[in-house]
Amino acid sequence: MNELFSPPLDARGLIVHPGAYPDVSAEDYHGREICARPSVSSTGLKRISSKSAYHYWAESNMNPKRPVRKEKAHFGIGKALHDVLLLNERFESHYYVLPEGYNARSRDFEEYRAGAEYAAKKGRTVLTYAQRDMVLAMADQLVKNDLASALLTAGTPEMTLVAIDPETKVYMRGRPDILPTTMEIIPDIKTAIDASQDAYERAATKFGYFQSAAHYLDVIEQLYGPAKRRFVLITVEKEYPFVVTIDQLDEVDIDMARLRNRAALNQFAECLKTGEWPAYTSREKPIRQLMMAPYERALINQAIERGELSY
Repeated sequence: MNELFSPPLDARGLIVHPGAYPDVSAEDYHGREICARPSVSSTGLKRISSKSAYHYWAESNMNPKRPVRKEKAHFGIGKALHDVLLLNERFESHYYVLPEGYNARSRDFEEYRAGAEYAAKKGRTVLTYAQRDMVLAMADQLVKNDLASALLTAGTPEMTLVAIDPETKVYMRGRPDILPTTMEIIPDIKTAIDASQDAYERAATKFGYFQSAAHYLDVIEQLYGPAKRRFVLITVEKEYPFVVTIDQLDEVDIDMARLRNRAALNQFAECLKTGEWPAYTSREKPIRQLMMAPYERALINQAIERGELSY
């Protein structure tokens, strides 16, 4: 791996130059703009692709009236798993665990209810006792898996990377779970309800894991140069027996997902230039044409062929 030092920040403490930045906290990375100009992450590109540029803008730091985002329970569990595995020293200060048998309506737990409310206001993630136990059990299974453990300890955790897209000149940022020393395999920790192959392929497609892989690989290539790199998901199921799977994402499918990223990057750059962030329609096309879903068309055509339907 070629060593890449962190270039200096500007007078505002913002990133100007492409590089690897080890001292950016998770709270800063996710909570504010860290670059001298608006930057986009994998999550942002997926939001533009799956919803619209306006949805991205409305939820971004560029929106001065952005509502406070409430953390969903499954996000808290995934974040806690990351921290237990990669940044264990954060757990005590960034999480508040409710006691076993906690009942929010009972006066016996009034002190803990107040403690949880205060912790949430301070930005800590609140976990139930069962959720904490589940996170620890999941982490234990990952550590026991020799290959998963080796991949998750073979580099620097939670390194912030910033690159500049050669085509649009916009800042691209990423925060891989592990930036490997050899740079041959880029691992990403995931959780799943069902990690069986058919179910997980659908989930990986739905949640844009191939787009994320393409983005991370492109950012790394911009900073470290082209090379043969593989992207793997290290996944643990969220129910007993907490089965662990390791899946290499197909390179052809990553290339296809890269097309979505390119379109989203181009749109992001155009929106920055014009100041307009369109939703599902635009000034040029204010009305969209809605078509029947292909599966319903197929069902109707089959019924016509059987003579069950006619005009």
